Amino acid sequence: MASGKPGWINIFYGAAIFALLITLGLSSYFSLDQHPLKKQYRIPDLKINLGAGPVREHCTYCHPDGSRPSADLAQRAVREHPDIGAHQWEKLGCTGCHLGEGMALDVDISHGLPGLGARSILKGKDLQASCFKCHRVGPLAGATKAWKGYRTFLARGCNTCHHIAGLGRGGRYGPDLSHIGSLLGLDLLQQAIRDPKANLANSIMPRFPLSKGQARSVAYFLKSRVKQPFYATPMQIQAGQVKLPEVSLAPKGRELAAGEKLLFEKQCLACHQFRAVNGRIAPDLSFVGSQREREYISGFLTNPARYIPGAVMPQVPMSADEQSRLVDYLAGQAVAPKNLSQLLAQKMGREEPAKQLFMRLCQACHAAEGNGLGPIQPNLANFPRAFNGNATFFQQADQQRLLKSIETGIPGTSMPGYKKIISAEQREQVLNLIFKAFIGIATTDKIALPALPEHTAHLPEATIDTLFLEQCSRCHGVSGNGKGAESQQHLPRPRNLTNSRYFAAFSDERIARAIQDGIPGTAMPAHVELLSTDETWGLTHKIRQLSRAKNAE
Repeated sequence: MASGKPGWINIFYGAAIFALLITLGLSSYFSLDQHPLKKQYRIPDLKINLGAGPVREHCTYCHPDGSRPSADLAQRAVREHPDIGAHQWEKLGCTGCHLGEGMALDVDISHGLPGLGARSILKGKDLQASCFKCHRVGPLAGATKAWKGYRTFLARGCNTCHHIAGLGRGGRYGPDLSHIGSLLGLDLLQQAIRDPKANLANSIMPRFPLSKGQARSVAYFLKSRVKQPFYATPMQIQAGQVKLPEVSLAPKGRELAAGEKLLFEKQCLACHQFRAVNGRIAPDLSFVGSQREREYISGFLTNPARYIPGAVMPQVPMSADEQSRLVDYLAGQAVAPKNLSQLLAQKMGREEPAKQLFMRLCQACHAAEGNGLGPIQPNLANFPRAFNGNATFFQQADQQRLLKSIETGIPGTSMPGYKKIISAEQREQVLNLIFKAFIGIATTDKIALPALPEHTAHLPEATIDTLFLEQCSRCHGVSGNGKGAESQQHLPRPRNLTNSRYFAAFSDERIARAIQDGIPGTAMPAHVELLSTDETWGLTHKIRQLSRAKNAE
């Protein structure tokens, strides 16, 4: 006590040293290789390096279902794991192939955190989704569906809209898929492929006619698209040395003309139909040489939206020589035979040419039921005219105007002309069939509309602009592009008023009548009680300004 140091301090120091010695002794004891509990409780701590850099794995395969491991775990794991050839699971660990959160010991977390499923555990056939993270994309035993998914990805023209690293080319119309496997799980990838609008209602991606199995195969391939594949170093990735293989999309077994081969190689037939090949996404090209002028075909390939505003078709990259050869082929070879109706009747085993012509030429857009909901309707910029249940529209429409629409088509839309494909008599037979089978009235059952009153004064531009914002912009948009705040509520969608090719065929009277009396079969209401005569004509003038199309006389 003379020194001032408490007496218990020595006892404390002694106890601390004794505890430290006990701790060191126990640590040494449990770390001995010969100790029987070592294999039971040891958790593998692996560092994997497949070329891209070390990946630390702290697996949970010692803890099945989150439980403590059993004494025979090591032997049981080796015995129960399937043969994976050259892959050494004890060196590669689990999460490289199965995903999951490698550092987690909790069973729920280790199987992948909730959310988009990017790290959800893969098992069974789904393990193919990991193969091309370590192996370069190509034919590979055990990854046949993932390889098939890559080929389907190209055959369906996915890279025309989406960029994907390694192809050397790629679209700019959809999200970049280069690292999509790091962001989404297999189930979400499959859903996005089969039903693009499921999670994004305004998606313009077509719904491709893929089976669940085909969509799953594509998802396998996309799941392997990660930022840093194990077989490549960061320097190789940055230098663009990670390449995806080229795949010939042309059918084998027959000789193809240069232009026809381009239809396959440029992935046109991923969407379009051409003779027996049908992508079931976009209009038929089988007879386009008889329906469109050469200049139109060439211009459309260069800039689709210039000819059909709002067209979802991307601009397909091709050289000037390739485009010239493709246009030559379509303009000269994609033409209709003179005896088309007879060939169709013979093929179908029936003598109903009008019905066969409708099913071959019209139903893809207007539907076999005549309601405008044909198989390719969702992918068109303009809704096909509905026949079924739309008698009022056709009672008001002049018969010659309807026949002309079939003969020459409707500019600014996907509706082509059929003058060179079927005769005037056949066109009239098809129209009569439409009236009889769908509209349900006689072709002579017409409603005489009163003449439109002439305007007496020209309203100021500012007044017309305000009127347009108040009466029209909710549906047609402030700029008139048909994408107003309420546009998605209506089908058919509101008309794109900036479509100059479409409105160039309209007279001012036809536009004014649509404003005054509405358009039956659409959400366009009559404004006769809401607008004065001068206001109706003022809005007609506004539409002329938006479309930049002169009055058709």
